[in-house]
Amino acid sequence: MLHAPLKAAQNSSSQALIGVLSNCASTTNRVHLSQVRALVSANPHVFHFEFENIDDIAEGLAMMADAGVALLIINGGDGTIQATLSRIINDKPFTVVPPLAILPGGKTNMIADDLRAKGKPDKVLSRLIRLVRTGKLARHLTRRHLIGLEMSDGHPTRYGMFFGGAAIVNGILWSRNHIHTGNLPTRLGHAVAIVKLVLETAFSAKPSPMRSSHTKITLGDDQSHEGEFNVILATTLSRLLMRLRPFGRKGDGPLQISLIQSRPGVMCRALFALLTGRFDKGTVKGLHTARVDDITIHGPDPVTLDGEIYYPNDGRPIILQGNKALNFVRL
Repeated sequence: MLHAPLKAAQNSSSQALIGVLSNCASTTNRVHLSQVRALVSANPHVFHFEFENIDDIAEGLAMMADAGVALLIINGGDGTIQATLSRIINDKPFTVVPPLAILPGGKTNMIADDLRAKGKPDKVLSRLIRLVRTGKLARHLTRRHLIGLEMSDGHPTRYGMFFGGAAIVNGILWSRNHIHTGNLPTRLGHAVAIVKLVLETAFSAKPSPMRSSHTKITLGDDQSHEGEFNVILATTLSRLLMRLRPFGRKGDGPLQISLIQSRPGVMCRALFALLTGRFDKGTVKGLHTARVDDITIHGPDPVTLDGEIYYPNDGRPIILQGNKALNFVRL
């Protein structure tokens, strides 16, 4: 196990402390972490906690809380972000949670992209340090709700920003087996996976291998849908990969939902509606969009939260809630 080093920072009245949590095992960090270390060494008001074991995040957060950091930066992929958010909410290491910023240190970095944290991790870190130093950080803060995932598996609620089922889970597994093992750039690989799954589901005459088992989904208090689904999607992000926004705008809940039922022609019509800006207009039968506070799913299939895959427990329901929110930095 990697010992978690913490660089001691020197505080001053004019320099707020910045804390950086770096997952050394994240894909991008394997190449670019040395540049992040060099930048941290050049800035005495920055703490740096490195880890390889995800369980060490709790120790890092406790140190950041004791130091009183004014900005907490998560350097890793979506799975690292999810684990950190879950620890922040469940363990409550901070009396007041500081604003959170993201460095794109992983493979997918969908959350970092949504917050416009693009580029090499050290370049993004340099921008964040400059915002703190010049007193402009507050201008870039945005409040984002989290998805609380309860699996009834004895684990605390997990918190993230992107939930999926059916084709989304199968797409992640397909990408891991066919894209991530090769030399194709990650972003291009995800685009290839999305196009493949959409075309396969939309235009094949055969039943989609990406569809779910029989599933019942309850949205809030007044909507229920039952059957097989090609897509089950819930997110609090403002956009997804390839800048897509395949979710609903109707309602006032924080969870943006899209359900595409597995019926002949529905996926094709949903794709056309997405491309023509009519995705959430209610014109496609079998396509359901909404914004709700909570979701309950009864079904046997695995689901994903920010790229991590989880399996239902003995037929117990999967529950999603959007009642937690934190401040993030949007560059």
